[in-house]
Amino acid sequence: MKKITVEVWSDFVCPWCWIAKKRLGQAIDDLKDEIEVEIVPRAYRLARGMTPISFNEALVQKTGSQARADVFMEAVRESAALEGLDYRFDVMRFGDTSAAHQYVKAISDPALQARYVERLYLAGTTEGRNIFDERVLRDLATEVGANDLVDFDSAQAAILRDEAAVNGLGTGIPLFVINGNRYISGAQEPAVFTKVLRAAMEELSSDEEAISATSCSITGCSH
Repeated sequence: MKKITVEVWSDFVCPWCWIAKKRLGQAIDDLKDEIEVEIVPRAYRLARGMTPISFNEALVQKTGSQARADVFMEAVRESAALEGLDYRFDVMRFGDTSAAHQYVKAISDPALQARYVERLYLAGTTEGRNIFDERVLRDLATEVGANDLVDFDSAQAAILRDEAAVNGLGTGIPLFVINGNRYISGAQEPAVFTKVLRAAMEELSSDEEAISATSCSITGCSH
C-alpha cells in the first residue's frame, strides 16, 4: 500500500477549514484500501495579534454590513450541515490563535495531535468554548490524552516556518499540499480530494497540480 503525505494549513477560526477537513477525511476513507495517508498539520493565523471578539462582529467589520455577514454565515452553516457539522456563530469567536497552534505543535504523537485538532474545532465552533484561553487549551489536551507536551518555544518557531511556507505559495487557507507537489486550496468537494489523492498515488505526473475553491486569507474569506 502506497503512502501519501498531506500537509494541511488551517486555522481554528477559519470558517471553511473544518468543512474542508471533513471532506478530505471522506476522500481518505474512500481510498482506505488503496493508500495510507499521513496528515501533517501546519499552522496559519488569520488574526495575528488580534484580541478575540465575537465572530459576528468580526464578519461585520470585514464585510461592511450585518446583512452581508448574515449571508456569509448562512452559506457556511449550510455547507457545514452537509458534512454533519454544527456551526454556532452566536458563540463563535475570532482572534489570534497562536496559543492553540502552539499546543498542536507541542503534541508529539501524530494520533493525539489529530484528535486534538478535531477537538479544537468542535470546542470553538460548536461548543462555544474559549480556545484562546490557556486553561481551556490544557483541559482539551487532557481530554484527548495529550499530557506529554514538548517545548513551547520550538512550537512557536514551527508556526512561523509554516506561515512563511504558505505565504510563499501565494494562496490562502485551507491549503492541502499532497506529496509536496500538488495542492488543493479551499473547501473542495470530496470527489476533488479523491481525484488528487489518486493522482498522487498513481504518480501520473511530477508537475504541480493546483485546484482552488472557497478559502480564507489574512484579509478575509470568500465563498
